[in-house]
Amino acid sequence: MKRLLKKILGLRLYLGIFLFSAVWLVLSVVGFSHQLNYQWDNFMANLPADLYSLSGLLPFNVDQGRSPYTFLFGKYYNKPGNGKVVIAAIDDYTVKKYGYPFKHRYYGQLVDKLKALGAKSIGMDVLLLDPDRDEPYNDKLYVDAVAKTGIVVNLVNVDYGTWKISKPFPPLVRVSALIAEPNVDVTQDNDGQVRRYAPFYPGMDTNGDSFPDKFLTYQLAGLTGVRCWKDCKDVSIPSLGMATYAVYSGKSLPELEMRYGSQVILNYRYPVLRRLHPEWNRNKDNLLDPEVYRNISVADILQGRLSGGEKAAIKGGIVLVGSTALAAFDHIPSAFQKQMPGVYVHANFIDDLLAGDFRAPLGYVSETILILFLPWIPVLLRRFSLGTLLSLSALAMLLLVVSYVALLAHYVLMPFASVFLALFLPFAYIAVNKGLSESREKKWIKSTFGQYLSPKVIEVITKDPSKLTLGGEKRDMTAMFCDIAGFTTISERLEPEQLTEMLNVYLSGLTDVIMKYDGVVDKFIGDCIVAFWNAPLDLAEHRRMAVTAAVECLAINNKLNAEARDKTIQPMFRIGVNSGPMTVGNMGSRNRFSYTVIGDAVNLASRLEGANKFFHSRVMASADTFESVKDFFDYRLLGSIRVVGKAIPVRVYEPFARKGEAPPEVRAMLGPYAAGVEKFYKGDYKGSLEDFRAAQKARPGDGPSQFYIGTAEEFLKEPPKDWDGSINFTSKG
Repeated sequence: MKRLLKKILGLRLYLGIFLFSAVWLVLSVVGFSHQLNYQWDNFMANLPADLYSLSGLLPFNVDQGRSPYTFLFGKYYNKPGNGKVVIAAIDDYTVKKYGYPFKHRYYGQLVDKLKALGAKSIGMDVLLLDPDRDEPYNDKLYVDAVAKTGIVVNLVNVDYGTWKISKPFPPLVRVSALIAEPNVDVTQDNDGQVRRYAPFYPGMDTNGDSFPDKFLTYQLAGLTGVRCWKDCKDVSIPSLGMATYAVYSGKSLPELEMRYGSQVILNYRYPVLRRLHPEWNRNKDNLLDPEVYRNISVADILQGRLSGGEKAAIKGGIVLVGSTALAAFDHIPSAFQKQMPGVYVHANFIDDLLAGDFRAPLGYVSETILILFLPWIPVLLRRFSLGTLLSLSALAMLLLVVSYVALLAHYVLMPFASVFLALFLPFAYIAVNKGLSESREKKWIKSTFGQYLSPKVIEVITKDPSKLTLGGEKRDMTAMFCDIAGFTTISERLEPEQLTEMLNVYLSGLTDVIMKYDGVVDKFIGDCIVAFWNAPLDLAEHRRMAVTAAVECLAINNKLNAEARDKTIQPMFRIGVNSGPMTVGNMGSRNRFSYTVIGDAVNLASRLEGANKFFHSRVMASADTFESVKDFFDYRLLGSIRVVGKAIPVRVYEPFARKGEAPPEVRAMLGPYAAGVEKFYKGDYKGSLEDFRAAQKARPGDGPSQFYIGTAEEFLKEPPKDWDGSINFTSKG
């Protein structure tokens, strides 16, 4: 039942991610994250310029029209305005000189001069609805100029809610090249930006099926006098941008409506700094103005004070006449400018139309696949460490940003916030949850094992806690048993508090040595320390490290005895070391377990510790441990022994110290001792006695020498029959 419950709880995450991705997809489709998408688009449009500013590079070249918006990756998707799209600006200078609103005759003069300068199309972003009652002749001057040039687009005003039409004063409808509407606010977003543009006035949905079925055509608007009536009476009223382009390109409105009948996404151009009134304002302190399209002051055009560059821009180009004076234009924010004249929106549409680079939305199928797929990335990565989860998820997010830039360079607009949050929100939840879980787990590991494992081993386990899962693995390892000789006698002489204090001091000293050489303190059994090497940390030199720890433990034992206040209590540790295949892992119940080793090789290490009693030796290491590392130590062969419970004899050694570091009396003893062992096992028991006595003289009280003296004397009295050269121990020691 518990397993079933655990499995059900494990499925909660999968169910939660599935529900999240489905709900997030619906929210994204209905526009929940549109504002976030817009903010990201604006951020990325300006990011190259922001990075440019932070880089501390020299200012960009104003005269060449360069812009920091093309810095680094900005050059792939940010573009400057088309030089042949020009704004005839009713700027502050013009208003100051001619007043506002303009007299209609000035518009007539402007149209004549623009035509003379070679303009191919003129769009009037000015509503001329009422005739001049004071000076009607002004109207005639403008009408005559419009009729004569034949390239001027004039406007009607449309009430968005009622479709009520306000026509220009007569006879502008009849003489204009085309009549258009200027209402960019029909596609304005909540933040005031106009991202989508309607080339023709949007239709109305009258039957509630979400598809427009009624359109504001020239005929429905009552504009029966337009020049193109025969061909365009059933065409929806075009926007100023579309109508001006139609005049420029010579294409018919029916043809253009067939191709551009639905809304388009504008690809906004970035502004560049240009000098105001470049022909006549030579002041070094002349102000620079950020302009997406070249603004030429209407006053300069009327007065004929234009620079060569301004004349070249007008010739063969498209001119939109509109207000840029501070208090006389409709303020429209864009990605690049907090407030820009509405005429720029029409200019940008024309620019995009000429370049054929309108932005297209990422298809619903692609968006759906991304939103449904991305949340599963952190789910799949949660099985790895927190660092891996963070790095790979960050890589996936970076790839999303790169993909956004790559798509934008090909005019495809990814709803980045919708897609990114589909990845980031599950990632944030899983990362926080995993971080807290790993933190708790690492804290538990350190508090539980910190006293018994070296910092290196703790680091391995905290990085991969799976090593502490219930179960084990078989591997080649080294085990060590350390026990106090005659502990029962010592414990009888001490009070419990004194005994505990003494054990803590000695066991702590030996434990520090074991951990110093990356050993794992398995357990304390009374006065005994059980340790092992080569798990969980892989140690190629685990045999040498274990033997080094063993001889250093003896040194610590001797040091602590020398420092002890009570010289009558001198604990002496005996150590057994063996290597071989062992099973290591967490063993026990599911609720209570320990990281330990088991196996015959472990049991033999325990038997060797006890066998020291018979030889009166301090450290006993098996051949499996010692023969491959003996060149690193000062040592002696103890012999071949058969311990209790084992039929096969084991060759054992006693290491004393690292090579060349044994005390002088030990080094003096080793020569005669080795000679005695060689003679003893050749059957020359009498000859060996002389060598063993010499060894004991060199090192008074040497246990193994005394052992062999006693054994040799016994064998001299009664030689062993069919002896295989192994010494049999009948007890555990």
